[in-house]
Amino acid sequence: MGEPPNSYRRRRLRRRVALGCLAILIPVALGGFNYWHDLRFPARSERVAGLPVELRVQSGVNAPELRTIRRGLRATDRFMKRSIGRTVRHRVEARVARHNGCRPFQKAGEAIVGEADKGFLCVDTASPAWQWLMLKDRLAASAAAGHEYVHVLQGEMGCLRPPTGESFRWLMEGMAEEVSWQALVAAHRTTPRRVAKEIRENGAFDRNLEPLPAYETQGGRDPEYALWHLAVLRLVRQAVRSGAASSRRPEASLGRFCTSVGRGIPWHAAFERSFGIPLDRFYARFARSR
Repeated sequence: MGEPPNSYRRRRLRRRVALGCLAILIPVALGGFNYWHDLRFPARSERVAGLPVELRVQSGVNAPELRTIRRGLRATDRFMKRSIGRTVRHRVEARVARHNGCRPFQKAGEAIVGEADKGFLCVDTASPAWQWLMLKDRLAASAAAGHEYVHVLQGEMGCLRPPTGESFRWLMEGMAEEVSWQALVAAHRTTPRRVAKEIRENGAFDRNLEPLPAYETQGGRDPEYALWHLAVLRLVRQAVRSGAASSRRPEASLGRFCTSVGRGIPWHAAFERSFGIPLDRFYARFARSR
């Protein structure tokens, strides 16, 4: 005798349900694997002696790249300690990326060079900008690593993303540029003349750039960063002229600003207190000098 018709139909239904579940589960499993792959950052760990920094180095990063990054971190750390009065105190995960992006779901090479925040920095060695620096200007590559380390300090001090929600991007980026380059000057790896040349050749005097106040919120690339560096260089000189900082440690004015806004003081008030000049007056002077 054959099976009852109902039993046959039930078996066919079970097969269809199983196939339907499989069709759903396979994409879910593949998506889960891709999600997990995007979240992880496979790398070996190396410490930077004397710094609270753990390098997370991906395969493919070569020894000259690591030396360049370490040089920038160490020089910047020493300079911040001496000139600003403090340096990074808490543990930092420093990603040296090659096959992954700096952050989950970023592609390799997606960052211009790097990024940083409190407790975190990343150098994207797959980015064309980093590859060009390693080929043509390793000193600037060291400064780029130091630049990100300054952002870590700003994050700790509370001025990178101030509690008041105010924005003064040009000042934070210009500070990172100025401190990282002056660190290399102090380490006798470059000269003030070379720093001035870097600012000029990167486009600080490009007539197409916006007035400085526009960059409280706007981003930019090499010419804008050069402009912001120039502005902060002149700002710390102004702090010395006004008596707000000593000629031996002009960058201390930058540290004072960061501390003030990190404590919730409105940035216009912190600016005048730290540099000895009202913000509007500085903007006017800087516009005339350009």
